[in-house]
Amino acid sequence: MRTQQELVLFINANHTSRHIASANTTVYPNLGLLTLMSALRDKLGSHDTQLGYLDGVLYSNETIEEFIDAHAHRLHAVCLSVLTGNYSASIAMAQRVKRLNPNALVILGNDHFSALYERIMRRQRDIDFGFYGNDVVTGFANFMADSLRGRIKSPDAYPGLVYRATDGTATKVPEDAGEYATLPLVDYSLADSLLPHQERYLQGQQSIYFFMRDRVLRSTVVDIGRGCIKFAGPRLDDVPLNACDFCGIIPGSKEIVWPEVDKAWAILENAYRQGYNYFYVTADELPLTMWRLLRGMAANQPEWFRQLPQSQRPGMFGYARAEAFATVPDRIDELVNVLGLDHFFIGFDGFSDVSLRVMNKQSVGGRGRHDLPMAHNLEALAGVVDRGGMITAGLILTHLGITPQLMAENHAMLTELVDNYPKTFAALDFGPLCPIPGSQSFRYLTHPEHAEQRAAEHGLRVDREFLESRKDFYRSNDDFDEDEMIEDFVRGCCPDITMDLVHEYLAATEDLANRHGIVTRVGM
Repeated sequence: MRTQQELVLFINANHTSRHIASANTTVYPNLGLLTLMSALRDKLGSHDTQLGYLDGVLYSNETIEEFIDAHAHRLHAVCLSVLTGNYSASIAMAQRVKRLNPNALVILGNDHFSALYERIMRRQRDIDFGFYGNDVVTGFANFMADSLRGRIKSPDAYPGLVYRATDGTATKVPEDAGEYATLPLVDYSLADSLLPHQERYLQGQQSIYFFMRDRVLRSTVVDIGRGCIKFAGPRLDDVPLNACDFCGIIPGSKEIVWPEVDKAWAILENAYRQGYNYFYVTADELPLTMWRLLRGMAANQPEWFRQLPQSQRPGMFGYARAEAFATVPDRIDELVNVLGLDHFFIGFDGFSDVSLRVMNKQSVGGRGRHDLPMAHNLEALAGVVDRGGMITAGLILTHLGITPQLMAENHAMLTELVDNYPKTFAALDFGPLCPIPGSQSFRYLTHPEHAEQRAAEHGLRVDREFLESRKDFYRSNDDFDEDEMIEDFVRGCCPDITMDLVHEYLAATEDLANRHGIVTRVGM
């Protein structure tokens, strides 16, 4: 009698606290999980294993738990994508899996695990393995395929693998720095392997964004580059010291990677052939970090793209560092007129130059490094406005040592810009700074002397005594409530303001957006 088909489950759990860090959490799939699934499916070939995708943001964590209960007996592995906000729910699911099927493997990955893998492996015995960083797709696919076939090799055969050594300590296998060029083309239909996800993501886009609804856009995420210029330079505990304070990305050994031009176009064509016509390019800082790739793509358009009428060509949108437009303004013309990018995510964050410098948002080198940081934001805004493009503005309402005066100045400038250019802003993604593990701001909670020194450099202050009282908690735990982290950060790193004032500015920012019909995603 044929035994029941084994199942490898890929889970994106919903957040367990109210803090939401991104404007895109309910309208796009988890591209990392789909990439892993695509690679594993290719590796397995005809092997009789079911791969399943479940997104708790769309279907609730309770739905995932019910599925686990019903299918625990055939689970070979459960793979969880963990950020700080969904870590608690992910661990609860891991414990549930192990309680129902102790033989099932539980594997973690993504930024929260990469930042805290040693303490997670020490504290969470229900976690069997993890994968550290970004360049782990091949290592994961090989490991899982070998596990399903019952022939796992020595750990060092799997780049990025985190496992427990014989003495119980967490050990990390180095990533494969050359992996990026070998990544498979993503099969987006894998999102519907267990429950329909794709159409629900699309319905979310249409209901939230007027321009997607009006232009009948079908959007999905694509990966044609990874990294940021601010990941270069020295690192401390794998955290780049040049990175912006709030950035929690743990980059691989290479700060910037991208494929050849032909492969980048193949990635876009792959999404287009699967029914999508508006690509969310996940690369961190497109026109600055990825300019050589984009310039090459513009100069070498493939036949399938050139043959499409201009009105039918797929569009794109993605992240942009403002100084790229400010210091090399002709780049925006090529992006808009040739490649079809018409919507840019720009981190305006604090609006005063003091706020931007405190958050480490200033340029790190090249043209414009001596300019005032806010000047770049204003020039970038003008460039997008002149070309009829759209902006989603990232806004961070608090930072190390912020004062009521700085909050008032930042909000006043935001109000002036939005009132003057309301049609340019597609969305405002805003909230207080949440010091997630892997970020510079998390280090302020674990090392109060560092917070005090950094604040003093800008004539600001912290509550050193409070930070000292909380540092052991943040040095030893792996599971954090984001609301509590925000409150601790405000009390310890922003002693001149209160949470009541934070809530006042959250409400004022939402009122400003609502007055102009701008989409908001409130990070609180």
